[in-house]
Amino acid sequence: MLNIFIDTSTDFLILILEQNEKIIGQVHHNNARRHTETTLSTIMKLLSEHKLKLQDINNFYLTSGPGSYTGVRIPMTIVKTIKVINSVVKVYTINTLIYQAGLDNVISTLDARGEKYYFAVVSNGTEVIPSQLLDYETCLDIIKQFPGYEFRCDLQIVDLGQNYLALKKHFRLVDDMTTLEPQYLKKDWS
Repeated sequence: MLNIFIDTSTDFLILILEQNEKIIGQVHHNNARRHTETTLSTIMKLLSEHKLKLQDINNFYLTSGPGSYTGVRIPMTIVKTIKVINSVVKVYTINTLIYQAGLDNVISTLDARGEKYYFAVVSNGTEVIPSQLLDYETCLDIIKQFPGYEFRCDLQIVDLGQNYLALKKHFRLVDDMTTLEPQYLKKDWS
């Protein structure tokens, strides 16, 4: 089985090419604000480097958000198009904050700009406190309640390949592509 993981929910373009539980290729570029122009061409380049084609991929693994509004939509648009062309391809998703945490005990955050953060407390691939959009002070108050949990922000200190492999069983199969929707977190800050 040939699988590819795609994440563009933050400033980073993350691609992991995996075959039979072994990572055979990986891309991790700071690609801020260029995901729309470069994601598909970077996928094609990664596949070409391994003498593979898009048609060789059996499964797509994606993050579903939270994250950048456009960033969480790009991989979904790509795989929806591929699924129309090749209906046997399977698509799996996982929450970005869970992906960042892996199987560790983690306070997982992503910068949502404007002193707001996408925030979740995650243990062993499961949310202890569900993903939500919080202000900085609220994040600090919750962090104090979880001593011993590692703090991770914006996918910068993560072994991306290891987290992907460890979490494969936590990804959710998307049976109906019409249900493939980005996870947006919003809060009325008035």
